[in-house]
Amino acid sequence: MLRRGVAGVADIVVTEATARLQAARQARKATAGLPLPAFVDARYAGPEPRVSASLLGSAIDVVRLRGHLEAKGCPTALWQGQVLLCGSCEAFEQQLCSAVFLPDGCVVCWHMSRATEQLTLELASRSLAHRRGPARLGAPEASQQPASSSGGPLATEELDVVDAVADATTSINKHDGCVQLTVNPQERSAHQIGLSLGLASAVRLEALEKRIERQLEVDWRDMRSQAGIILNLSSVSRRIFLAENTLHELRYELNSEAGSFNAADLLWDHAPAERLYDKVVAHFDLRRRTAILNERLSYSFDFLHTLGEHVRHLYSVRLERMIILLIFLELIVALLAFNTVLIPAAMVQAQSPRSSVQTWTARWWLVSELGVGYARDIKKLLLLRIAAAAAAAAAA
Repeated sequence: MLRRGVAGVADIVVTEATARLQAARQARKATAGLPLPAFVDARYAGPEPRVSASLLGSAIDVVRLRGHLEAKGCPTALWQGQVLLCGSCEAFEQQLCSAVFLPDGCVVCWHMSRATEQLTLELASRSLAHRRGPARLGAPEASQQPASSSGGPLATEELDVVDAVADATTSINKHDGCVQLTVNPQERSAHQIGLSLGLASAVRLEALEKRIERQLEVDWRDMRSQAGIILNLSSVSRRIFLAENTLHELRYELNSEAGSFNAADLLWDHAPAERLYDKVVAHFDLRRRTAILNERLSYSFDFLHTLGEHVRHLYSVRLERMIILLIFLELIVALLAFNTVLIPAAMVQAQSPRSSVQTWTARWWLVSELGVGYARDIKKLLLLRIAAAAAAAAAA
């Protein structure tokens, strides 16, 4: 028994040591090529104290973009196989700057001027890829081609950047959001990646927030204009369905983006970079903004549900009016048939020697037959009304 316990403890120790070794290898592989060599040339402008994040209209093929950048002479490195880092070169016409590219279309420019930033965005826009999103029924072919990003970035965020004092680690001022970036070259790149991932989450939420605001405004105006229309209820019902479908897609994207606020997959072996990421998320108040957007979407869903109930009520009222009209028409037809039968019968009585008892017996027999037929028709209409009400209740 003691031997078994010792053997079990030894296996656990070996397993933990193997896991640590594999983690160290992956960390070395992830940081291969870092830090990037600095490009210094007095002929070009120096770094500017700013960092900006932009979201393009399409995803980025980081592998192809890396080839384009290396062809221009820029040093590059691929972090965890997903994040592309690029240093400055002569093609950028600026020294001591860098950029971070994410596959979802986010570009983070460090210490770049406006002109260099625009050049970097143009280079990224030439390596487009397909951005995955929610499945859309009825349009599978529309998701095959990447969208164009020629119209400029969808959203941007910016922070000030200064170099920290010697031997100081990277920090963020909680009042103005100014980034004090460490001057240690061994830690600087990892810290920039953590901050870049936080800025990418902020810019993605900013773009999605703008989309949701525009969509809610359009839906509100559209539903307000359609609320008084009762002649074409099918069109109003379809508009409500399309609006709900669009809001479902936006909520899917919003909650999927909220799940990406945890950067453990890319920064699990770099605790300082992960803490910086959390500080950026807290600075832009992303979680509270996401919760507010979810609440606004819930209110919009409630509003559309109220309109849907109103449309169903109008359908029910229209059906009741149709049934009443049919009953009224049936009554008119019955009265016309009654007069058509009784008047000729009275004329025949005046010319016939039959007794008055036989005449009135025939007359009441005809009236009773008409009454039975009329009652049968009313019964059918009532059954149809009950079936329609049951279908409306099932749909609700």
